[in-house]
Amino acid sequence: MSDGAVPKVARSLPGLPPRLRRRVALTFAAVILVTCVVAAALMLTNAWNERRVIREHALGTATALSFGFDQEVAAGNALLRGLSSSPALKSGDAKGFYDQLKATPIPDGSWLILSDLDGQLANTLRPFRAPLPRHRDFPTDALNRVRERGWTVSGRMASLVKPGTTVIALSLRINHDDGTMKGYLTTILSQDRLGTILGGQAVPEGTTRGLYDRSLQPIVTTRGGETSSRIPVPNALVARLAGNGSAAEGLIVDTDERGVPVLVAYRSSGATNWTTVVAVPLSLVNAPVMGVLRQMAGMAAFLVLAGGLAALFTARQVEQPLRTLSDQVTGAKKQVSELSSQLLALQEEERQRIARELHDSTAQHLVAANLGLAGLEAEVRESPAGRKTLAEVGELLAEALRELRVFTYLLHPPNLAQDGLQATPRDFAEGFAGRMGLVARIRIPEEVDALSPELQRAILRVVQEALTNVHRHADASHVSVDARISSGRLIVRIRDNGHGMPGAARPDGPIRLGVGVAGMRARLEQFGGGLRIRTGRGGTCIVAMAPIRGADRTSPRAGPLRMPWQSGRAKADDEASS
Repeated sequence: MSDGAVPKVARSLPGLPPRLRRRVALTFAAVILVTCVVAAALMLTNAWNERRVIREHALGTATALSFGFDQEVAAGNALLRGLSSSPALKSGDAKGFYDQLKATPIPDGSWLILSDLDGQLANTLRPFRAPLPRHRDFPTDALNRVRERGWTVSGRMASLVKPGTTVIALSLRINHDDGTMKGYLTTILSQDRLGTILGGQAVPEGTTRGLYDRSLQPIVTTRGGETSSRIPVPNALVARLAGNGSAAEGLIVDTDERGVPVLVAYRSSGATNWTTVVAVPLSLVNAPVMGVLRQMAGMAAFLVLAGGLAALFTARQVEQPLRTLSDQVTGAKKQVSELSSQLLALQEEERQRIARELHDSTAQHLVAANLGLAGLEAEVRESPAGRKTLAEVGELLAEALRELRVFTYLLHPPNLAQDGLQATPRDFAEGFAGRMGLVARIRIPEEVDALSPELQRAILRVVQEALTNVHRHADASHVSVDARISSGRLIVRIRDNGHGMPGAARPDGPIRLGVGVAGMRARLEQFGGGLRIRTGRGGTCIVAMAPIRGADRTSPRAGPLRMPWQSGRAKADDEASS
């Protein structure tokens, strides 16, 4: 460009005719308007997604709490059934059975009661043979409910032997040998115990959680740091659940007892007739959308101002508004990226919680069921069909326990911060292959431990998800994990020799991938990387790639480590750990 070029352009701008200036201003305003609409659409989509996530989280929390209470009641039922078969109870050894009740492990704040048709015979809160309440002194319909149904869950009631305490009673009928009712066993769930379960789910600030009995009276409620039984159920929910005795769940909008608009997520359990409620302030639910609307209002004001400036200062004044708009679009994309990170973090937290619940609760129930079957062996010794059925059930329980341990191991996150990226996937693959009876080959260079913690965590989650898919779908006998650093990129390959992904040979389009693959791809895209999948009858190969900083570019030195394991060894390790 010559020295005189810039002055010529500068002199030509003031000389533009008014009609051309209006056209420039209108063109500028049209471009800004279209861009603002696109940016607003992106921002609104992001905001609606955030709002949907909040709504789904509220309903998921209510459902999880309801299942937690159902599980607590089921555990109490199992405990009472076990105690009802006590030899001391059947032989009439009152002192021996009282000592057994005292020695039975139960949750904090709970206690056990033995009652006959006249009143309480034993109560673990009182010494043996201490005076106890009689039915005639405290008339209730509990005796009739137990007589008719055999097993009952009470509503909210006050304790007879622990004044000032709100409790729930779980009762199981006990019969004579001739089938007539002899009495019933009761375990008490205290408000503190139920409040502990209620507080086990993370919720936004200001959210109300509550558990209500079959009459929709509060059993226990929490708001902030306060636990009580005073917060009533929202009126709209009372009308919704009127006459509905089966399990139901959903979302409604109502106002709470303070007059605050709330989104009410609820689940009514058919097993206990209890209703679990999570009420989130509506302002929190609508906050993402309202924030975007405010931003859009600001953008509209900016559009009017930019159009006026364009008419006054011609084309040279267009550049700055366009830069501002570009920053807004970039901010919207950043918000979408941040939402993806939050969703992945929530997924990891949920997987950890599920793994703990399965290991600490479901696995223990399966072990207890196996022990119960062992107790039945003497009962069916004379029946060939019974022995066969007992053996088949035992094999099914053992297989279920093995599958459960493999699944919880896949869900549980290894300790990356302590062991580093070179050792952690190798240890994880070792445990995975041992439990699945696979032959595994691992090759990871030690240089990967110098990568950023965020990238290491993303690569580890990709390996975990890939091995999880091998367990669920591949039916493979060999698996390999290879990593290398080349040309400023980290490349990780996970291969198996299974039957490939379903639908790989579909003539009507590409393979349909699940949310796990989408999650792997989202993790890598945060670092500018990507994911490729090749699949066929000979197996599946997943290639994860991510660029690394110049300081992280080193040559791989680790050689291949071939590590076969036998399924028998993994089974022995599992049984020893349990």
